[in-house]
Amino acid sequence: MRSDAEVQEVGFLVATGLNDCEISRRTGIPRRTVMEWRQTQRWEGRLERKGRRRPQVRGACIRCRAAAHAFESLPPEYSYLLGMYLGDGYIVAAPRGTYRLIIAMDGRYPKIITECAEAIASLVPGAVPYLQSRPNSGCVWVIKSSKQWPCLFPQHGSGKKHHRRIVLEPWQQTAVTAAPWAFLRGCIRSDGCVYVNRTGPYEYLSYCFDNHSADIRELFADTCRLVGVECRSSGTSVRIYRRPSVALMLENVGVKN
Repeated sequence: MRSDAEVQEVGFLVATGLNDCEISRRTGIPRRTVMEWRQTQRWEGRLERKGRRRPQVRGACIRCRAAAHAFESLPPEYSYLLGMYLGDGYIVAAPRGTYRLIIAMDGRYPKIITECAEAIASLVPGAVPYLQSRPNSGCVWVIKSSKQWPCLFPQHGSGKKHHRRIVLEPWQQTAVTAAPWAFLRGCIRSDGCVYVNRTGPYEYLSYCFDNHSADIRELFADTCRLVGVECRSSGTSVRIYRRPSVALMLENVGVKN
């Protein structure tokens, strides 16, 4: 049984002119279901009865009804938050057509939690993100509600990220290319670590980004190559241990503290 929020989201995407395959990729809803919804009058009536079809404001986003997004001039905080979202974030439907962005953070790093909350607040004005401690896990959720999250993070969909294709939109790739270090910092802050690698009598600092999604690992590796950082994939991890590359990471990404 699909929720009204899912029906509403597909309706907005249909109105933008996207085809069934693209809508299925973005939402995680099977293509056949999208096709059936598009073809049935019952679906159209359901949207109208629920009051989902409001007059469109000229220049506004047809999906979230906010002012048109300035995707071409996103700040570095977006690249940082994109790395955070791809690592340990997800989006859930909330009442009144809004969505909640939730970034799961390690409670041992309050500075990083504050940094994440500030990045969220800079992208979506209004109420500040709130923190929710998760009992018995040492985890803290950074949460912010907005109708804009599916627009800002079109990788949102049903199920786990490593069970579906993750590809950046052209405007997202432009944002990452403009602020690659911010993206790498977000990835390391969420799903990465800095550790001491010991080999015999030698020990040296290394970085590791671990994620079950091969697509997300490749995005991390591609961005590393963009800034001249050598990396190597091993299983579900991407590791950085060459001294010049580690020095670049220390200078531009830092350590988790």
